[in-house]
Amino acid sequence: MNKTKIISLYKQLLSEKLLIFLDQSLYAFFNFGSIFLLSKLASINSFSSYIIFLSYINFVFIFSTFFLSSPIMVIFSKKWKENQGIYIVSILISNFLLSGALSSICYFFIHISGENINPWFVFLAPLLMTTFDIFKKFLFSSYSIHLAHTVIASLLLNVSFFAGILMLRNSLGFDIILNVLVLAFLIANVYLLLVLIFHKVFTSKIVQLNITKKEAYKNIVLQHYDYSKWIIIGGVAFWGYSQGLFILSKAIGVNDFGISKVRTVQNILGVVNIFILSVENYYIPYFSKFIKKNSIQNLDSLVRDLYSKNYKKTLMLILAVFVFAIVFYSILYESKYGSGLFLIVIFLLVQLLLFFIRPISIALKAIELTYPFFIAHIVALLTMIVIGYFLISIFDFYGMALSFLMSNLSYSLILIYFYYRKMRTSVVNS
Repeated sequence: MNKTKIISLYKQLLSEKLLIFLDQSLYAFFNFGSIFLLSKLASINSFSSYIIFLSYINFVFIFSTFFLSSPIMVIFSKKWKENQGIYIVSILISNFLLSGALSSICYFFIHISGENINPWFVFLAPLLMTTFDIFKKFLFSSYSIHLAHTVIASLLLNVSFFAGILMLRNSLGFDIILNVLVLAFLIANVYLLLVLIFHKVFTSKIVQLNITKKEAYKNIVLQHYDYSKWIIIGGVAFWGYSQGLFILSKAIGVNDFGISKVRTVQNILGVVNIFILSVENYYIPYFSKFIKKNSIQNLDSLVRDLYSKNYKKTLMLILAVFVFAIVFYSILYESKYGSGLFLIVIFLLVQLLLFFIRPISIALKAIELTYPFFIAHIVALLTMIVIGYFLISIFDFYGMALSFLMSNLSYSLILIYFYYRKMRTSVVNS
């Protein structure tokens, strides 16, 4: 593909990339800041109940993300751009039904565990959180609505939540926290809904069901299922070699000190995930739109160009994060856990690896080739179980970090293999 054309396209979309990054930063700040603030202001019982509640509703959020919101960035721009109203309404209806069903299951387990919680919170919180994610992914993919609106919505979420918590800090019970959480997401969702109405995405005709529209709704759900079924299953395996690593380590005999130290360093280096998610949210719809107008062979030139233009920025980012992690760890944790240099280096290599594989991951998702992710996650899980067992047995908590690195390395190699196999096949068939 003509490199001049690619450069002009990048310049044209630069502002969108920056806005997506700002939006992701604001949402990441909400996730981390809410936990930090509540741990300081709420009582131990209220904060503990909130953490348990989040663990349940995140179960709903993960399913909705994999099944409904993430596929929007691929499927919408390629297949439903001319019928955006029908598309978004069908996704919202599906989310209402899915969230309701999964929330009912969550409430059952919350109830039998002895937690006393209003069932409306169990339904409304995940519904509003997933709807917010759907709205934003839709705007990321539309290219017709300014992305400043997503930033404003995330800002409203932060201001509403933190202002509410601070104003009510003297009576911050569990129910008060949930009321503030639901209200904050409601305000952010109402804003995005008004934006879509203003841009005439929703019209009165859209909600009038007829045979044609019902068939469209069915096709949209099936397309999302075909795209996401492997990703959903792979997500379970990802949980296994990321969170399950700590369970395995505990069973092998790693003490609480080692597990806490590894988790602390991993969390510090997690700041890179903000940039990784921003890159995905920006480039997946762009690649998807590109494929619609060009052949898969040209996609490979786009991937290579993405590498050549961004590797210096990536290395500078990793270096900056390394310095940040060293300083941050030495100030807050070194007196408690001792030197963390080795662990910081290992987890930094993991983040560098995940950044390196991202263009290939984006390309595979853009061409709707998702089963490699399932295979890659399964191989990574097996790597953690087999190789990780010996590494942890020999090197204790240092082996945990090495195991996580090996799992992510095997994950990356599988994706690289499938990507280049697909590229070779497309060249032969052209």
